[in-house]
Amino acid sequence: MTAPQTAITGREPRLSAGTSKGGQQKLSLRRLATMVNMLPPEAISLEAAQEMLRNDEFFVRYNAAKMLGRRGDRAARLIMEAVLSDGKAPSRASVARHLYGFSWFTGEALIRKALQDDDPRVREGAIYALCDLRELNAFQLLIEVLADETDDVRAAAAWGLRDCQDAAAVPVLKAVLQAEDPDVRIKALEALGANDTPQAMPVVREAMNDPDPEVKYAATLSLLELAGESWLSELSGIIGRTSGVTLQQVLRGFFHATNYLKIDVAHSKAADLLIDSLETALLDDMPDVRMAVVWPLAWMRHARTPIVLRQAYFRETDSTVKAQMVRVIANLMRDNTGAGDAAQVAEQILKNALESPDAKVRHVAEQIVEQRRTTSVAN
Repeated sequence: MTAPQTAITGREPRLSAGTSKGGQQKLSLRRLATMVNMLPPEAISLEAAQEMLRNDEFFVRYNAAKMLGRRGDRAARLIMEAVLSDGKAPSRASVARHLYGFSWFTGEALIRKALQDDDPRVREGAIYALCDLRELNAFQLLIEVLADETDDVRAAAAWGLRDCQDAAAVPVLKAVLQAEDPDVRIKALEALGANDTPQAMPVVREAMNDPDPEVKYAATLSLLELAGESWLSELSGIIGRTSGVTLQQVLRGFFHATNYLKIDVAHSKAADLLIDSLETALLDDMPDVRMAVVWPLAWMRHARTPIVLRQAYFRETDSTVKAQMVRVIANLMRDNTGAGDAAQVAEQILKNALESPDAKVRHVAEQIVEQRRTTSVAN
């Protein structure tokens, strides 16, 4: 028995852009791009793919290039090579981005061609493709080309390797750290922190000498991500010999990283060294530094920290810093049962602040009391 043939109803979607007739549906470019992304590569003719690669709609040409990369055969390679030679820059960029679908033997020539393109968008696409290849030849080529590239192209390597745990990627990210833009250097450090290999450690440690404070902050985060508690002793030395805005950023990095990494600083071998260095930092001339010190000290469950903070509070003369100290200490140390008389010191400081002649300090204390009262009533 033969199967019945499917009848054509006239209501099937079509690609033409002419005037719609009754019962017919037009296929939008966005929907076409979605279909290209969902269909198997063999289901789309090479002629259609070639036209879509040169389309002005981003998703159409991007998904067409992605589909050809998934095919990874000679016919797909020839089509992509032709676009790299005579296509518009957006089409060339879409092609370059998906050259990772080919083996190194067949794709290297196309990648090198894209890396020599005058348009940085095309070179960025090739950088992403090299990152996605995840092989030694690709990493070596990245090191070679990034030395003389623009910061935007270097940033593509940092983004492309942000989840790569291959030690061979570390020299690539080291090359990205040569960028003039500190934001690009920060992205490289974030990728190095996630690299999780011993080879990344010395590169990130060297970045602690970066002149930009925000880069030092990123380096502090990455070092703690890579080394964890074992780096705390070295960090205490850095805090002790640093000052000003640089110290502020290092302290921010220390507090943030130890919190989201759940590093128990109070019970680490470096606890006393860190408290010593933090106590010294409370004498820094810069108010923002003194405020940055309060957070880790108030959070740390250690018997020494309430004593250090009480002394710092009564010594402080800057109204803004003192008010901030009241807010942080009263909130973080109130239920701090693992740090000696932390809760008692927190209440003592709050009581003093309520009677302070400084209006700013007194206002913060009154806000805390009112907030506690409101919470108590609500419960």
